[in-house]
Amino acid sequence: MSRQGALEDERGFTLTEVIFTIIIMGIVFAIASSMWFGAIESRRVDDGTNRLAEDLRHAHSRAINRLAPQTVTLAAGSSQYTITGVTDPVDLDDFPGANVVIADTGATITFYPDGSATLPGGAATLTRIVSSADGDPEPAHDIVINAATSRIQIVP
Repeated sequence: MSRQGALEDERGFTLTEVIFTIIIMGIVFAIASSMWFGAIESRRVDDGTNRLAEDLRHAHSRAINRLAPQTVTLAAGSSQYTITGVTDPVDLDDFPGANVVIADTGATITFYPDGSATLPGGAATLTRIVSSADGDPEPAHDIVINAATSRIQIVP
């Protein structure tokens, strides 16, 4: 068989097939990337909520162990809060990848040595405590604190 005959038998992709494949790959990539960035933002809010809940639990333990009230003051619309005995405010945005805000309005939570807690306005729940900093109400989490026992729960 001659070289000419071998080349005639080989077939490749047409320009239309290649362009169509690239367009489909672009659409799939656009859908996947939007879902990926939403998952990343949700994870940031989860991390911020877990960090705040951890610090609330730590303040509760310090109140019991040191036999002195401990307060946590949340700055509304910010990612910062202060804890008794910590000189600098804690900033949730200081942690890797964080971009969250504390949405509750200037709440001060006081933990007492007897295991109880005082919440703003005598409430039992802090709502929309941590949310995304981009202004979107979702994702967000509530932190529920039982005023009698100081039990802290995260509610998605």
